[in-house]
Amino acid sequence: MILLRQNGYVTHLVKVLDHQSEREDWQGDYNIYRIVEVLWAIDCSNPPVAAKADAIFDYPAVLRYEGGNAMKLEDLPTFKEHWDTQGGLLAFQEYVQSGLATV
Repeated sequence: MILLRQNGYVTHLVKVLDHQSEREDWQGDYNIYRIVEVLWAIDCSNPPVAAKADAIFDYPAVLRYEGGNAMKLEDLPTFKEHWDTQGGLLAFQEYVQSGLATV
């Protein structure tokens, strides 16, 4: 699953349905795409404060990750530094699940 961030907010939680992009020859700004199922999304025209990325991830360093590329959380040094002391990826997933339920 992928948490999508836009403009400082977590806007979507999606589940990847394919493991390889369908069009490797696509040219343009977004030359890789995936087929996904949206599991959760906010109203982006009026984003709730509870959906701010630093609140969903529970640490402000997440705001420094930019660029549009998908990143594995367990490979991000600041993520590991913050969440490894609190139970790691599983604890984070449980935290996010409870947080998204209230947004």
